[in-house]
Order: sequence, then C-alpha cells, then structure tokens
Amino acid sequence: MASEWRKQLNAWLQEHMLAVSLVGTIVSTFMFLIGILGQWYSQETWAPDAILDYIGDWAPWILVIGIISLGFSAYYFWLTKHYMSRFEEIISTNSKKEFQKYWTEIEQIARYQLPKEYQRRVSEVREKFGLR
Repeated sequence: MASEWRKQLNAWLQEHMLAVSLVGTIVSTFMFLIGILGQWYSQETWAPDAILDYIGDWAPWILVIGIISLGFSAYYFWLTKHYMSRFEEIISTNSKKEFQKYWTEIEQIARYQLPKEYQRRVSEVREKFGLR
C-alpha cells in the first residue's frame, strides 16, 4: 500500500517538479525573510507586526527552516531547468552521430528527470534518425 502511494507521488513529482520547486522556492524565501525580520528587526516600525506577533518566539526556527528549504527548493529548481536546457541542447542537433554520442544521457534525463512529454520527443527524434 505504501509503495503504491510512493510510486504515485514520485510520478506526480516528476511531472510537476518545476512548478513544485518554484513554489517551494517562493514559500521558503518568504519564510527566510520573515525569520530574519523576526530575529533581528522585530522592533522596527516597518516590520509586519501581525505576522511577527503570530510567530512569536518561533522566528529563529522559521529562519532555519526557511534557509534549509530555500537551499533544497532552489537546487531542485536549478537542476530541473538544467536538465531541460541540456535536453534541448542534445535534441536540437541535426547530426545522427552527435545524437548517438549522447544517447544514454538523453534517455536517462527523459526517463528519470523530466515529464513524460520528453520521452515522446526522444522517440520522435529516434524515428527521425532511423534508430531503434
């Protein structure tokens, strides 16, 4: 039961990793900023009092969680964009030899890192070059 749930979650994350990591980056940046405001600038007139009163003494923890989650989400956002640009770079070649040179890399990127649409695009390019 748990393994089926995990497979579904992994499939969903693979399809939506760019959006999930972007939302995570935005939310964790907000947490990071609120943590900084609560930790060092809570007495300033321009600080958001309602939010800072609500989090109270939890500001250091919000800051730490914000830093950690910002690191992870920004990394995954960068990694997904890197895989997308690398995929586009390889697939845009008109040389069969060049495509075959990076065959394993593009197959692994399309299968394990990017949404299913990219697997379809690899299949189209394989047919274009007459590969199996």
